[in-house]
Amino acid sequence: MIKCILFDRDGTLGNLVDKRYPQSLIPYCDIAYVFNKIKEKGYHVGVITNQSSIARKTAGNYDFNAEKTRWAAEVYEICPHDTKDNCDCRKPKSGLLYSACKKLNLLPSECIVVGDRLSDLLCASNAGAKAILVLTGYGAEEKEKCLEKFPNLTILNQFDEILNLI
Repeated sequence: MIKCILFDRDGTLGNLVDKRYPQSLIPYCDIAYVFNKIKEKGYHVGVITNQSSIARKTAGNYDFNAEKTRWAAEVYEICPHDTKDNCDCRKPKSGLLYSACKKLNLLPSECIVVGDRLSDLLCASNAGAKAILVLTGYGAEEKEKCLEKFPNLTILNQFDEILNLI
């Protein structure tokens, strides 16, 4: 039974004007509204995000905790590493998902991960969670390779369409 919905950030919840700077995110719609609606329906909600801008020192002093609060996310897990760091938390590895599950006392199989990249879907699949692709961000570009790997994949035009599925 699904108890939690975890969203990728960049490309899923909004568009980054400049990939180097997390503060350049322009949300696709009112994220707090959607997250609160998800919680009203009895689900946990959170964000799992790769943020190599931290390792590359372009994030400045961006306050991800304030973003978590502003969006009403229950968990907000960040991989602060760059690709070359080979950490366990950077998607497509599942460390962020496991960390979110631990904080919420859930199993990965009780989660849906919504993202715009194959790496988001692999993060979910590798841990036994369900994955949903959104066509925003890199989603349209990566759709075919995602469908090759996951032929029965659920696809949404935008993240807020999750409200129609739950």
